[in-house]
Amino acid sequence: MTKQNQLPQPLWSAARMLRSAFPPGIPDTAYGPVLALLYEHFSDRHLAQLMADATGKDAARVLNDIHACAGSKPGTAATDSIRELLNQHGLQAVCAED
Repeated sequence: MTKQNQLPQPLWSAARMLRSAFPPGIPDTAYGPVLALLYEHFSDRHLAQLMADATGKDAARVLNDIHACAGSKPGTAATDSIRELLNQHGLQAVCAED
């Protein structure tokens, strides 16, 4: 992950939430559900920047993943478990900021 000050200020709390929820990084199994959960709360560009920071992936690749995810949402069980985890780490507060 990059330093927080390299992200736009509106993304700082979301970046902290993701680091808290996934200290070793976002696993591949959680990547799609995280994109799906955060999609409605961030612009595509901000979500791509946030997830690029959290995963080390290129922002352009993340943007493609966002568009693919928007077309076919992950299963409810996967999304529900990730939502529960993110709620424990401040998802509601992050979403209230938008």
